Amino acid sequence: MTDYRYKSFTTKLLFRDLRFPSSAAAPGEPVPAFELLTTKGERLTNSDVFDDKPVLFVFGSMTCPMTASSAPSVHELYEEFGDRVDFVMLYVREAHPGEYFGQAETIEDKIESARALQEFYGIAWTVAADNVDGDLHRALDPKPNAAYLANSDGQILFRSLWAADYGVLRDALDDAASGRALRKTQSNKLLGPVVRAMGMVREVMERGGPQSVRDLWIAGFPMALAGRIATLFKPLGPDQRGIAAVLTLTLGMMIILILLATIVL
Repeated sequence: MTDYRYKSFTTKLLFRDLRFPSSAAAPGEPVPAFELLTTKGERLTNSDVFDDKPVLFVFGSMTCPMTASSAPSVHELYEEFGDRVDFVMLYVREAHPGEYFGQAETIEDKIESARALQEFYGIAWTVAADNVDGDLHRALDPKPNAAYLANSDGQILFRSLWAADYGVLRDALDDAASGRALRKTQSNKLLGPVVRAMGMVREVMERGGPQSVRDLWIAGFPMALAGRIATLFKPLGPDQRGIAAVLTLTLGMMIILILLATIVL
């Protein structure tokens, strides 16, 4: 499974994360059979997880800016719905592997990284690691920070490209916890969650290591540049830094295009 546990981030991976392909597990389908290992050393299977409550799976890793960006909003959702919905943070492959956090070669490596994530973000709910080949992650869809909500029978009710898509995810949790039909079963929202995450890009890449930083400049130059610009707005919160960086980058590109057009004319 070397393709799954890639050593370097690529542009192909960047574009793949922008949508759910037809092969991805969809609302109405059952959550595939799985066996996970928690940071407490417990083994979880479908029968352990699906009982009397809906279950929210959130994907994440230490080298994922989207995981960092979504952490505060997922904490808020847990505070509101944690008594009516079971939360599971699923540690998947590293989004941007580097010297400090590379792709796990053993389940012990992966659990160690999962524990680091739990401690770093102060996660109070269950944190579990998929196996090193990502069987559950691949069976659902190998996004870096997607969210999947299932009912107590293990049937998928809702999926979102990004766990930072707070509003629609909150609506889905509210409907599921209340036993209502969901208003939406899917969110492909891209711009808002990604723009806000730009405020975390530089910090997370440096957490991964020099390779993580270098690979992003090569494979996702606009993202790396926005992340670098965001560091100029440090007095602002992470979300606001991301928005300010993207607006600055957009304005700079517009000025360049106007100057080029003036030169040509």
